[in-house]
Amino acid sequence: MRVPLSPLQVKNVFFETLKVEENPSGEKKDNLDIDFNYAKTESGDYAVEFELKYNLRAKNPLIRAHIKAIVVFSLDEKLPEDTAMKLLTINAPVITYGLIRGIIFQMCSFIPPYQRIIPAVNFLELIKSKQSKEK
Repeated sequence: MRVPLSPLQVKNVFFETLKVEENPSGEKKDNLDIDFNYAKTESGDYAVEFELKYNLRAKNPLIRAHIKAIVVFSLDEKLPEDTAMKLLTINAPVITYGLIRGIIFQMCSFIPPYQRIIPAVNFLELIKSKQSKEK
């Protein structure tokens, strides 16, 4: 079955901070702290500035990570502005988190694959909470 592409596509990824530590004798813990902001680039594209802190303060975790990334997205110009903003608001952080989960999985080679997977996040609740704090 042929699948239509999303009107929101990743154009580029930049890492400001990329620290991932693994400890094969550590314990599986999932202490997540996520923050993100949206920005418009000079070229008219959209970006998400995304920061993930994973087990930074935990004692003896299996994985500890601190990642700051900027992911640049292109949006189909034919989309109405309100549709484009809704798509960007929800999908851009979800896509970015997926990229970061994959990077953590790849960088941790000393622990079994099933223990490298960091948890899924309810971004709808996270976005609603972020928007209510900003108001």
